[in-house]
Parts: sequence; structure tokens; C-alpha cells
Amino acid sequence: MNPKSSSLLLLIAAVVAVGCGTPSSRTYDPNDFRKRAGETLYEAPVTSVRAVLGPDEQRCWVEREQVSTVAPTVGGAVAGAIVGGIIGHQIGSGKGNDVATVGGAVAGGAVGAGAARRTAYRDVQKCEAVSNQTVHYYDVGYSFKGVDHFVQMTSPPGRTVTVNADGVPRA
Repeated sequence: MNPKSSSLLLLIAAVVAVGCGTPSSRTYDPNDFRKRAGETLYEAPVTSVRAVLGPDEQRCWVEREQVSTVAPTVGGAVAGAIVGGIIGHQIGSGKGNDVATVGGAVAGGAVGAGAARRTAYRDVQKCEAVSNQTVHYYDVGYSFKGVDHFVQMTSPPGRTVTVNADGVPRA
């Protein structure tokens, strides 16, 4: 074999080796917790579990409320005073007639002013905070080779967590 052909064979072998790669030279997504080819797995004891609940919710509804308003009116007061004065004048006699007329006018004015009472309805929105009791995720602590690790899991763990040689969780 001549030197040129042996160099070419070495170059082809290098390209094939780099292109195919070995399991240890592959790059993985750090968030991918699946077992990798040829990886040895271990069981690490769980040291703590804390359920994290979802955020509180706000529930709102609309209620219809009755609202009474008193809108004193000048016209009602004047009309009430005139009618009250006439009625008071009919009741009294002599000097008491003047007192009855004034008293009737005052009482009629007060009644006439408050006669403009209105009843209406309005919609009022009311809200309350409601605690969400749904577990959002679990904060899990575990120990591997004397080092404490933490991971968030969507389901509660058992007594152990499966990890690789670096203590990274594997499913």
C-alpha cells in the first residue's frame, strides 16, 4: 500500500468515526431525563417531599341589589306645605287655628319633600379568593454519594429516585 492510500484510509476512518459518534460523544438535552444507552443507574433515597399547590383562584359573580334613593324635591315640599296648611286650617279654631295651620304646613312640607323616594336595582360584582387544592408539582430532595440534590416532579416519588452516576434523575 502506498503512503497516499494509507493516508486516505485514515482520513475516511476519522470522518466515519466523527460522523457516527459514540454514545459518550452525543449531546443530550439537559431536560431529558430518559435513560441513555449504556448508562448505569442507581437508587438514591428520598429525603424530603413537598407538594406545591396551584395558585389561588378568584371567583366572581354578579348580584342584583335593591337601592332606594330619596331625592328631596322643592316642588314636592311646596305642594305638601300647601295641602298640610289647608288641612291644618280646617282642624283648628280661634288662636289654635293659626298654630294648626303652621303645623300642618310644616308636616305637609316634610312629607311632600320625601315623597320622591325611588326604588331601583343595580348589578354588583362580588368576588372571593378560593384556595386551589390541586397539586401543581412536587419538590423532591434526595441524597446521592453524600450530596443533597433537588428535583421537581409531576408525580409523587417513592422511597427512592433513580439516578445516573452523576446523581442526575432518570426515568
